[in-house]
Amino acid sequence: MTWAIFPDEKDTKALIELLTAGSERVMAVVGGALLEEAIDRTLRERLLNIPGLVDSLLEVDRPLGNMGPKIDLLRLLGAFDEKARAAMKGIAGVRNFFAHHLDASLDSGDGKFTKAMQRLTLHENRAYYPHHLFGPDSDVAIEPINSKREQFIVNLKLALIILMRDRISHHPYTNQPRSEEELLEQYPNRYRAEE
Repeated sequence: MTWAIFPDEKDTKALIELLTAGSERVMAVVGGALLEEAIDRTLRERLLNIPGLVDSLLEVDRPLGNMGPKIDLLRLLGAFDEKARAAMKGIAGVRNFFAHHLDASLDSGDGKFTKAMQRLTLHENRAYYPHHLFGPDSDVAIEPINSKREQFIVNLKLALIILMRDRISHHPYTNQPRSEEELLEQYPNRYRAEE
């Protein structure tokens, strides 16, 4: 599974829109929104289940209401490494560039946009996508990167997988990791070809 999204209507609809629209803006804004939802959900599942307190930090116009601080906090919680943090910040930067510039294009020479694209390096030195649950990589090869669109999409897919793997690897609403035995008990078919 190279698109680690939730099987709900809104994520599925967003993914279809992202994949079928020819627009660079739709790709960037919808892709950024998919990442933002996954980041928010991952962070909420790593914090204690105290909805009012969590909302007072994570909702829009609150201290951690933007994607950047949420990415930083997840990094501090050990959810991913610095390379993943940089790539997620890059995806957020691309999304913001397209959301705030009417003349935005993947061919733009804008300094902020260029810097954001340079952060999208999760695909480098990887041949296969990680499995979306846990354990070794899948047998799904990472597509060749021949354009900025492909670079954005592949890095988005890798970021979503990284976030899914973090959610799976911890008990909900804690920072307590699950053991491999617990993971295999919950996902007994993980190492079978059909998984």
